[in-house]
Amino acid sequence: MSEKGVVVRLEDDQAIIEMEASKDCEACGACRYSREGRMVTPVANILRAKVGDSVEIEIEPQVVLAAAAVVYILPIVLFFAGYTIGLWTGSILGLDTDLLGITGGALFLIISYIAVRILDKRARLSRRYEPKMIRYF
Repeated sequence: MSEKGVVVRLEDDQAIIEMEASKDCEACGACRYSREGRMVTPVANILRAKVGDSVEIEIEPQVVLAAAAVVYILPIVLFFAGYTIGLWTGSILGLDTDLLGITGGALFLIISYIAVRILDKRARLSRRYEPKMIRYF
């Protein structure tokens, strides 16, 4: 996924890029918004762009798919795993299987959101998940 933007300032080895958000880009949530409501994101200034340069940045499709899987699929999978474990536990112990299934599903759903938060923090520290400057105009 690539977007075009303008370098608005330089900070150390990073260029701060301001861009119009496409529909695909708006749903991502990786970028921040400026006071004017435009999307901004820091990008390693590997092309040595200057303030005012128009640039194209890109996030690899595999990264977008991996992030979507973690955010959307992991909670669903863990919810059903917790529900199944709750049903199984209830049947073994002779307790209300529906109640234990729902409780297990809710517990695993909470665990999934904690896992997503932890993975999000790790991803923000990793340069692999940052957009890359691929060219400037």
